[in-house]
Order: sequence, then structure tokens, then C-alpha cells
Amino acid sequence: MSYRVLHLIGGGEIGGAELHILRLFESFDRAQVSPYLICLAKNSPLAVRAAAAGHPALVYPMAFFMDLRPISRIVAFCRREGIDLIHSHGARGNLLGRLAAERLNIPCISTIHSDVRHDYTSKIKGRLALFVDDRTISRSAGLITVSRSLYESTLPRLQKPLPLTVIYNGIPTIDFSGAAALRRRYRELWQIDDDAVALGSIGRLHPVKSQSTLIEAALSLQRAGKKIHLLIIGEGPLHNMLQSELAASGLVYTLPGYLPDAWQALPAMDLFALPSLKEGMGLVLLEAAQAMVPIVATRAGGVPELFPRQEAILTPPGDSLSFAAACSVLLDDPELCKRQTRKAAERAKYFTLDKMAAATYHFYERILTFTQNK
Repeated sequence: MSYRVLHLIGGGEIGGAELHILRLFESFDRAQVSPYLICLAKNSPLAVRAAAAGHPALVYPMAFFMDLRPISRIVAFCRREGIDLIHSHGARGNLLGRLAAERLNIPCISTIHSDVRHDYTSKIKGRLALFVDDRTISRSAGLITVSRSLYESTLPRLQKPLPLTVIYNGIPTIDFSGAAALRRRYRELWQIDDDAVALGSIGRLHPVKSQSTLIEAALSLQRAGKKIHLLIIGEGPLHNMLQSELAASGLVYTLPGYLPDAWQALPAMDLFALPSLKEGMGLVLLEAAQAMVPIVATRAGGVPELFPRQEAILTPPGDSLSFAAACSVLLDDPELCKRQTRKAAERAKYFTLDKMAAATYHFYERILTFTQNK
């Protein structure tokens, strides 16, 4: 069967959920799925990237959280395009998608990419988003989580049994055959000394990503005699705070902001660090694994599912001393680094785009077959 599916998301930034959608659109078999995109954030960078890649993409902006006015436009769009199913992402997309689907009498499914409480810098906004999501979750026809950890935390939220499945994110196979040239290019660009340890991270500058833990760990390593150049790639609401923290730290650092192809900078790193307090899946870790960069990460959310057999060193979230100690272990043991990077690169091969797209299509099929036979 072929299905016309509308993906609905805030789309105010390019994070894991947004990359997930872009990669799904590229990977779907067009004989099975015709995907459409509506973003709910004004000047959505996701809508721009999707349209540039040739995907149907519109922006119906919400003026504020709980702004229900775009629903009528979403309903009209679905009727005009003959949409069979709405696939929502994030608190805003879930709210409008579930309500629009009820008006249309079509199913809405949602992918849960993270714990919504931690998607906002304000705890009050996070709790409000969770409250609203909990009020409408039973209106879903089915749910996808991107990790077993999120699956387990979602179950208690359900007021009634719903089809619920885990579909891990997939990533493209990245060509790192030019890794040596990329390493030279970015180390020269950011003036990283040849004898410095480039301790790098990629992610939103957001409290849940806990870059402050990484700064504290880097300071511990420096006090222990390591020559550290801290590299934090990404953008977000904590930019100015982290800039001030780094400037006062005495560390040598680079804070280059958002890079569209941040994976290119991975070979410049000697260690890849992900110090998150919470993590849906940790997709960037699989890119680091492909780049053969040794990994230290926190045992947060779905991260242990990515690396269950010592492909990386995992530490307790929020513990900068343990994080620094794990970095030291790898820096002092080149053979361990080689073993772990080989294991991690092999593990990354499991998370393919084809698997993700096929599993998503089969879930669509399951939901639509069930609703059509009711």
C-alpha cells in the first residue's frame, strides 16, 4: 500500500528530531510513502532545509504554546492533499496533530524523541508541556519511541493500551576516507596545537546537555597535567552563559556555534564527549563512532542501548570527576582506544536508515490497517 503522511513538528531548530524527519524523507520508498511536512515555528530552519532538498514543506506558525489556530489550516491541507495519517513530533506537533486528526477522522501517531520535561530551559514550561501532552496522548493511534529507555518511561503515561514500539534512529554511512585532511583543516582553523588534546562535543547548548559538566571535567584534566583544547560545537539558549563560563575558566577553547555539517569536525577531536543529563538516543555518538573517535558519554537515557558492550566509557550523569577520570583512562591507554573505536564503528553499522524507514512504514501499515478495519 502507498500512504500519504503529514509530519508535524515545531521545527524551530535543527536537532535530533528534525534530522530524524529529514532522513526519513530521504529514505522512504516513494512507492510506499509520500511524506509532507508542516512546521509550526516562524522562520523554521527545518522547513527551509526540507524545501531545499525537494520535499513538500510549509510553515503554519503558532504564536505561542497552546495556540490552536493553525489546526484549521492543517485540516484543510490534509483534506486537499488526501492525507492518510498524521505523524507528529514534539509537544506542539503532538497537540495540533492529535486534535486535527480527530477532526479528520484519520489516525495520528507520535514519535517520542526525548523526555518533554527537559526540552525547555524553563522547568515550568517543561512541566506544562508534559501536562498537555499527557492530556492528549490517549488520542494517539500509536506511539514510537527512539529508545527502550523512552519506551519504559512512556508506558506509565498511557491511560489506555496503545500500539507502542521502539524504532531506533538510523544514520547515513559517512565517508571519512578524508579524515586526515579534515583533521588538519579544522585544527588549523581553530588553532588547536599539535600536542593538545582536542576534547570535543556536538549538541544544543541547553541545560539537559550539561556542557558545564564537560567544562568542569576539562579543568580537572588540565589540573592533572593534560594540555586540553575544549571544542563545543552547537548553538542554543546557553551560548552566552557558556561563553562567560569558558572565558573565566582559563581553558583554551573554541565555541564556533552551529555548523551544518558538524560531522566534518569529528576527525579533529582526540576524544568525543557527550555529558548529557538526559538523552533520547544520542545520535551524534554514532557519527563519532563512524569517525573512529574514542567516546566518553554519560549513562543517560538510550545511550547504554547504543553501546552495550564497552564500545565507549559511560559515566553517571552530572559527575564531572567520573567523566574526567574516564577521559584520562582513554588518553593514557592508546590500545584501549583502538579496541573501543573498532567496536563502536562496528556497532554503528547496525543503525541504518533503511531499517528506520522500513520499520516506520510497517508501523504506518499496522496502524492504518487496524483503523480501517474497525
